[in-house]
Amino acid sequence: MNISVSSLPGLAILIICIFGAFGFAWLVAFLLSRFLKQSSRPDAAYIAGKYMTAFGSLFAFLTGFLINAEYATLKSAQSYVGQEVAAATQLASASATLPPPDADRIQDQMVVYLSSLPGAEWSSLSNKKPEDSPSGQYLSDLQQQVYTLSERKYPSSAALSSMAGGIEEMTQARRQRLVIASSSLPLPLLLLCLVAGAALIVNALVTVIKAGARYSLVAAGLILIVALDTAAILAITGPFQGPFIAKSAPIEKLVDEIQDGRYKPWINGR
Repeated sequence: MNISVSSLPGLAILIICIFGAFGFAWLVAFLLSRFLKQSSRPDAAYIAGKYMTAFGSLFAFLTGFLINAEYATLKSAQSYVGQEVAAATQLASASATLPPPDADRIQDQMVVYLSSLPGAEWSSLSNKKPEDSPSGQYLSDLQQQVYTLSERKYPSSAALSSMAGGIEEMTQARRQRLVIASSSLPLPLLLLCLVAGAALIVNALVTVIKAGARYSLVAAGLILIVALDTAAILAITGPFQGPFIAKSAPIEKLVDEIQDGRYKPWINGR
């Protein structure tokens, strides 16, 4: 099944986590109420309170680490999008010095490649199947167009050097994007985080049952925190799927600029 929880909209992830946390808490409360009624230990609430501190600290540390790590991955993916746009802009600017037929050919192929990124590329990367994206072949075709010009005598060495540098940086940026997309959330850490959250909920409910209903609001708050932190981890997992993804707006803006003729100074009225 290709659809995972992390690929759902943010509101759906939040609702699932809240219902999951409170549903788990309700089940645990039902079982504990029956078990603890048969237990005469007066110190159960005190022991549970001590464990709450330990499990709460562990849960906070793990969720903070995972959220920070996934946010860093998202920022890194976005930076490579910016790097590729800058390199593509360099290539487009350098191609404007070429004769119109060559410039048109280079820029048309750039539009084909860049236009495929927000759709086909992002979709294939979200499914961890970069081989399904046609963007690799489009980039290869663009490389071939650029390298073919080096065999001709009329392009200036400065233009050729600038275009070669641009296409090389575009290739490197895409390669780094594929590496980032192949990474995934550490499953053992996520499971440990969920176990710590579940243990925190259990101990909070033990405290409520043995110490009194006046602690119910505290327990409900802890359950809500567990749900919200879990939702945050799932929502930010993967920079090409879910509510928080690497934005493709800079790519789309560059495509519009190329199609509008910004890098074709010989067009009248531009």
